[in-house]
Amino acid sequence: MSESGEAGLRERVHLLLRAVEPTMAPVDSIIRRGRARRLRRAGAVAGSLGLAGIIAAATLLLPPDAAVPPHPPLPVTVPASGIAGPGGVFASGTADGHAWRLAVENVADPGYRCLPAITVNGTDANLVQPNPRNYAATAFGPAAPGLGFAYVQLPAGVTGIVLDGQESVPAVTATACGLRYRLAGFAYRLAHPPRVTAIGAVVSYQLPPVGSLGTATAPAGQSYGVWTNVGTPGAETEQGTLASGRDWSISVLLDAGGDCYSYKSMAAAGTPQIGACGPVSTPDGAETIMALSLSYPPAHLHGPTGYAIQVSPATARLRATISDGSTKLVTPRVVGGRKYAAFTVATSLRLVRLTWLDATGRAFASTIDLPRSGYTQFQP
Repeated sequence: MSESGEAGLRERVHLLLRAVEPTMAPVDSIIRRGRARRLRRAGAVAGSLGLAGIIAAATLLLPPDAAVPPHPPLPVTVPASGIAGPGGVFASGTADGHAWRLAVENVADPGYRCLPAITVNGTDANLVQPNPRNYAATAFGPAAPGLGFAYVQLPAGVTGIVLDGQESVPAVTATACGLRYRLAGFAYRLAHPPRVTAIGAVVSYQLPPVGSLGTATAPAGQSYGVWTNVGTPGAETEQGTLASGRDWSISVLLDAGGDCYSYKSMAAAGTPQIGACGPVSTPDGAETIMALSLSYPPAHLHGPTGYAIQVSPATARLRATISDGSTKLVTPRVVGGRKYAAFTVATSLRLVRLTWLDATGRAFASTIDLPRSGYTQFQP
């Protein structure tokens, strides 16, 4: 090639790179950030073909009708072996300074029938069975502001997923409770949920909205840690009565929708039944303290408040201290291989302290951070 021809080619390359600069990262940046394999191969070719190869590679990296999204997916780390690591971890990473890990594990108390679930950072579980039609997402709110977490159960023949056409997340095999799962998990920004497509099949997954407006059973800000499922997770449902009196009862329904409590009072005609769902805690995770108030001043309704708490395996009794100085000793009941405690507080009174007692009667945890309605979480 003549010097003038080579100079003209260099000028065309310069113009091409300037044209794509606002919408794409440099080739070496894409390689370092580990985007989809297709892009990494294109970058490697560009590094070895010279100027003509750079033109071809740049064209491949940025088709005229497909600009690179302005918010790249968050990076994901998966086990290189394709098998979940210790604790069933199948995906992990760090987002905005928040370390996270997704795992499949048993969330039943020791000594009870195994109960498989997907967890984030060892808590906030979503009960699952092997089912390639299911995927789900959740958010933690102030604990990880602006971030969501999701996973997809993948069928045979699908080797992984791609986020926004850039980040490849291979399928990882995990085993829990004697059941095998093929999973791909990731974190993402709630303001920019990624487009999720399958590798090896023409399938896409539309992430559900999570963690903002609440649900029919949870007010705004009270759906954090509760998973929103798309498809059927196939998890077994467990339910049972936690506490009851002459004219009231508190029960729990444990399924993929969370720990869902219902409080019913028959003390007066027209008294409504109230229910709400909270996060499913792991045996060693933060415990959800749910308050179900039958009082609703705008409708001139006044009634007692029911409390329900999933407690740790070490909890033999729960002591509730009431605003009039009285106390209640509550013995947990087991539902679905998990311990729960429940009780009521009279209309004119309020709960001021909860204390956890072991089998010897020793107090090993206590809190005064208690809700009047909705829920809070406490780590004993």
